[in-house]
Amino acid sequence: MALVGNLKDLPLDELLQALRSREGALEIWNVKGVASTTLYLKPGYIRSLDQKGKPLPSLAAKAVLLALFQAGEGAFEFVPGARPPHKYRLNWPIERALLSLVTLTDEMARRKDLPPPEARFHLVKAAGPLPCQDLLQAASDLLARGASVEGIARRLGVPWTYVAFCLRRLQDLGAVRPTLGG
Repeated sequence: MALVGNLKDLPLDELLQALRSREGALEIWNVKGVASTTLYLKPGYIRSLDQKGKPLPSLAAKAVLLALFQAGEGAFEFVPGARPPHKYRLNWPIERALLSLVTLTDEMARRKDLPPPEARFHLVKAAGPLPCQDLLQAASDLLARGASVEGIARRLGVPWTYVAFCLRRLQDLGAVRPTLGG
């Protein structure tokens, strides 16, 4: 049986909780700033996130999932039994993903000092376990020569607010520093 609705009535966290023991495709569209997205689920796991028929790599999938989690509105339909048409798998446990999303959303809401999109950063060091490790790794070539928040976001296909949040966290730990110039 298909399930159809809107995220304003059934937010993503509640929707994923309700579907956590099901297998199928959760299609979400009409979310401001997010392309139509399909979450492929299997019991207890998010198999993959797809946009335009292609699986999203981990970093982009995380950013899209965060945007969907924070969305106040957007249409959805769950199609039971549907499986991804590709072999790529994230296999994220739903409970762990939801906990991470809640934690990240709370932390982002508390931060009032995010850099603007045009702010530029330069890599200082990338040793040891750091937060936002996947973003740091994906943007290391850009950060090595200095890059703007917006430039990194565009290159990685993630929202600039997520990049700004990660860079501020990394700056707090001394891994990146703001630079001057364009």
